[in-house]
This record gives sequence, structure tokens and C-alpha cells, in this order.
Amino acid sequence: MKKSIILALLAICASAPPFFQAFGEKTVSGVIDRETRWKAEEGPFIVDGDLIISKNANLVIAPGTKIVIKGGVKTKFLTKPFDRIDSSLFSIRVIGSINCVGKRSNPIIITPETTAYAEYSWRGLILDEADSRYTEVAFTEIYGASTAITVKNSNSLIRNNVLENSNIGILCTGGGMPKIYNNQITDCFTAGIKIDRSNPKIINNIIAFNNNAGLWCDGRSKITFRYNCVFGNIDRNFLDCEPDVGKLTKAVKGKDSTDAYGNIVADPTFVGSAAEAKAIEIDIMLQTDSTKVENKKILHLPNLQFGKIVLKELTVMGSENRQLSKYSPCINAGDSWMTFNNVDGSRNTMGPKGGPDVMSK
Repeated sequence: MKKSIILALLAICASAPPFFQAFGEKTVSGVIDRETRWKAEEGPFIVDGDLIISKNANLVIAPGTKIVIKGGVKTKFLTKPFDRIDSSLFSIRVIGSINCVGKRSNPIIITPETTAYAEYSWRGLILDEADSRYTEVAFTEIYGASTAITVKNSNSLIRNNVLENSNIGILCTGGGMPKIYNNQITDCFTAGIKIDRSNPKIINNIIAFNNNAGLWCDGRSKITFRYNCVFGNIDRNFLDCEPDVGKLTKAVKGKDSTDAYGNIVADPTFVGSAAEAKAIEIDIMLQTDSTKVENKKILHLPNLQFGKIVLKELTVMGSENRQLSKYSPCINAGDSWMTFNNVDGSRNTMGPKGGPDVMSK
């Protein structure tokens, strides 16, 4: 009797769908055609083929969820490919809507199995005329895609994300007015943001240290681009943009120079960077007003020597988990409109750590 029960259980396990084969892990692909929820404790979710959220369907991804894109070449098409690259690489394509919203302290992670720089093993997240009323991508980290997020003819909200090690961070194409707020786009190859016949609102982002262009426009789209930090993009910070974007005005004493739209072209100064080490060295070399020093014994420490030690310790740092230094020019330098205020009510800080936890669409 016991033997027959065991054999029956083995038969059930053998015939079960792939996501039942390992506890705490789900393999997913195909078409989602209804309201679907992914919870962190059910993951990681292994995407081993095209995933399409069909029209009138909605995928809700909970904070802390990890999604791993399994490498491989397409063998069949569930629908007409979005573009040439989509015909060969897996993608998560949203024709309906997606609520991919993590938390500031518990982001959603979407990463390929292989995360080596410039190895793009998946097409990316494609918002293909996605329903703007219900689509939002926030507090999400996306790595290693051909294009991390593509927005076609949609007004979707894309905010507080970290987009790294992709070919393009965000591609806006085919119309629409997506809202792109407080993202950090770094270490991409071709461009941080590329505009093609679209009219996005791009506010309070950090677009830095990409291999070619920071912002690549098409010379005809009407975009809103204000209060962003654009710096260190190796080929150029701005390509085919209107002349006044990035053209710095005279700096006010004690503040970084900005262009006519409040954009700054200055090192965002991440924790552990050479820029932070230099700022620390300058800071500790400044003579402190003795009336503001409580412990007089530390007033005359050998600051320069200490500064060199700090520089040696802080210059080696990976590109992941970049955090703004207290010396960053991006702090409280974003759009002053109250809607963008930080959680504590202060003026917006550029990048994913700034802005409110919840923003209306």
C-alpha cells in the first residue's frame, strides 16, 4: 500500500508544471491573460522564454521579488516581434498593464543569469502601448538588457529605478508622454536615454558614466528635460538635443552651475568614488571656526595626511549599489515642485533615493 502511494506521488510530481519542480522557485513564460500576482516568497521567478502580458491583463509584482532571465535564443514566436532584437532575445512585453513597484528599502530585481558588462542576454521590459492608467515601474533594478525599459506610445510612470549595464537604459518611441522621474541610469553602452518620436517628461534623474551618449534625442521630439544630473558619459552628455540643454549658465557662488532648465553637468559624487574622496580631502583641510569646536584637542589633527588615507580606501568601489555621498550636488537640487518633495518634505534629491514613496499618475 505504501509503495503504491509513493509511486502515485512520484507520478504527480513528474507531470507537474515546471514551477512546481523546486520549492520557492517558479519558471514562467508564455502569455498572461488575466490578473496575476507575483510574490517575493514564491520566487525567484525564472523567465525561460518570452513573457507577454496581453491586453486587458495585469501583472502585479510585489516588493522584493527577484526575476532571473534565463539565457537562450527564441525558438518560437508568441506574437509578432517588437523589433529585430526582440526576434532573437527573450523579453517581458506588456500590452496590457504591469504594476512593477518595489519599495525604497526592498526593490524588485530583474537580472539575467549572466551579468557581465556588455553581455545583453535579453531584450528588456517593453511597454508596448501599455495601459498608462495602471502601469508603473518603480523601485526596480534592471540589469544586462539590450534596452532596460522601452516605452512605445504610453504615458506610463517610470520612477526611482536603477538601470545599469544595458545597451540603452530607456528608449522612448512611437509617441506617448511617459513620466521618467528620479531614476539612476549608469554604465550603459549606447545611451542612457534615447528619444525616437516621443515626448517624455524627464525630471530629477541621474544619467552618468555611460559609454557613449547620456541623452540622445532625435532632433524633432518635444521633450521636457529639467533638473537632471548628466555627467561623465564618455562620448558626449547630449546628442542631437536642443542647444540650450546642457549649456550652463554662470554659477552662483557656492552652487554648481546649471543650464536654463535646472540641469547640472557635474559629478553626482557617489559614496566610495574618487570625487567623494577629493571632497572629503578638501573638507577636512578647511580650518574649522574654533568657536564651533567642542573638543579643542581634535582641532589641529593632521588633516591632509588623513585625507590621503581616505582617498586610498574609498577609490575602489563597484558600480552596483551606488549611493549619493553627502557631498553630492544632486542632494536637494531636483525640481522644487511640491509633488517631487522627498519623504521628509525637503526639496527633491535627484536619483532613486529622492522623491516621495507614492506618486500620483
